[in-house]
Amino acid sequence: MKKSRYFISTQIDDFVLYYNLVNDTLLKLPADKNEGCIKCLENPNDSTSIYWSKLYSDKFIIDDNFDELKETQSRHWKTVNSGDQLDLTVICTFDCNSDCIYCYQKNLTFQCLEMSETDFDGLCTFLSKASQQYIHINWYGGEPLLAKEKILRLCAELDKDKKHIYSYSVSTNGSIYDEKFFRMMERYGMTNVTVSVVGIGEEHNQLRPSDIYTSDSVMRNIILMTRHTNVIVNLNLCKSNIEQISEVFEALSGYRYSSLSFTFSRIVSYTHKPCEEIVLDVDTYMKHVIALSNWALDHRFRISDMSCFQNFGVFCGVYAKHNYVVGPGLYVYQCDRFYNPKDAFAQIVNGTLTYNQYNAVSNEKEYYIDPYQIEECRNCKILPYCNGGCDYLRKIGKDACPPEKNYLEDYLKLYYRIFYEEQ
Repeated sequence: MKKSRYFISTQIDDFVLYYNLVNDTLLKLPADKNEGCIKCLENPNDSTSIYWSKLYSDKFIIDDNFDELKETQSRHWKTVNSGDQLDLTVICTFDCNSDCIYCYQKNLTFQCLEMSETDFDGLCTFLSKASQQYIHINWYGGEPLLAKEKILRLCAELDKDKKHIYSYSVSTNGSIYDEKFFRMMERYGMTNVTVSVVGIGEEHNQLRPSDIYTSDSVMRNIILMTRHTNVIVNLNLCKSNIEQISEVFEALSGYRYSSLSFTFSRIVSYTHKPCEEIVLDVDTYMKHVIALSNWALDHRFRISDMSCFQNFGVFCGVYAKHNYVVGPGLYVYQCDRFYNPKDAFAQIVNGTLTYNQYNAVSNEKEYYIDPYQIEECRNCKILPYCNGGCDYLRKIGKDACPPEKNYLEDYLKLYYRIFYEEQ
């Protein structure tokens, strides 16, 4: 017998939590029993311990011949190659009605600014021939609701397709609310809307300057959206707004028991859109996220996820064979951070996925790393979750590891609070 390599533990008040990232098992025990549990884990062959049976059944203690790394890798590749569902992120337009100073599409020249009617027709033909029964589309931009009429026309056409089951989500800045659009998208199978938010009042005006809309209109639109779908408010954090971001919670406090939830992302700086002066370092960002999450839970707001404790086999759609980003011109990319047709690994032509020459042999996405062959990754507790981390960041020479890597105990506490603690 041996101890699992991929578990973490932490104490909350008078009890201790153990979580296994390979098997998604959670064990809770009184703090005064923890010493005995630790001793059993250090002596995994002592089956006389009162803790042994539970630790073994939950796979904190495993057989000598059980290869956790192989199990994790097998699950990863099974999910990567799964043909059950087709997932598309569709960049229907790069146009936007604001000029966010941190936008990662800033200062880029696009060959095509938005999808044409011909593009939408070609996408419809492609989807109608898909081998997967379940198809999910996340509408993305730019600001996708600037193309809301085209989106509705396509969804109406796809609604006639009885061979497939469609669902939709929308990523938006929350500036546009159209009752017809949301009512119809609810009918067509919209699962959620993610609204990126930077703050209230002056913080909003500085980070997301726009002559078209204000933070008050965004808050109002978020409330209206909750009538039709789950709304995830994605708080984009940086030095300029971190001290005031709780004002967003307060503005939406009357709707904390609705379909509203919150998540967080870190504003970062890249070569083509430098904004280094406002970027929070990873440690500062993580400490604020943990503090904000706990504050939100204390005040009965919902936090949408703690994804490193909900492992489905892939860290990002980049790794999944049937997960694509489709942009104007129906160019197909690995990641929503790529926009130049020369970076596309394929294009939809006459309703068929046509691979670029460099990928013509494998007819698959190009992978840049096998983390299971890298010793540092193999020994990292978070490997069963991250599967090597962000491929885009690695490609541009940045740290590919998830920011929560060094905060697993804090995240475990939050995970327990979100999913197990009685509210």
